[in-house]
Amino acid sequence: MELTMNQSQHAYYAVALAMNQRRNMALALCLGLVGSSAPKTSPLYRVIPAGNEFFHVVDSATGKVKGFRRNHNEACALARRLETHDANQLRG
Repeated sequence: MELTMNQSQHAYYAVALAMNQRRNMALALCLGLVGSSAPKTSPLYRVIPAGNEFFHVVDSATGKVKGFRRNHNEACALARRLETHDANQLRG
């Protein structure tokens, strides 16, 4: 059984699609995503909430927890320290 749209359904679909595309373009312009290149690398470590007032610093490649903090800002600082430490080791 083939489902077909009548003329009004097709018009509604076309308008909805155009509005969605305009919204996405406007959002991309606001966020500065149009014309920008993709990020060079993804972060090596991610800060993940782990329970009440705990944040794990997780290795993105392995999924292993490398550390934890009770404060989000401290967890982010730990992730940055680990990334710079790893980057320095790779450079030699």
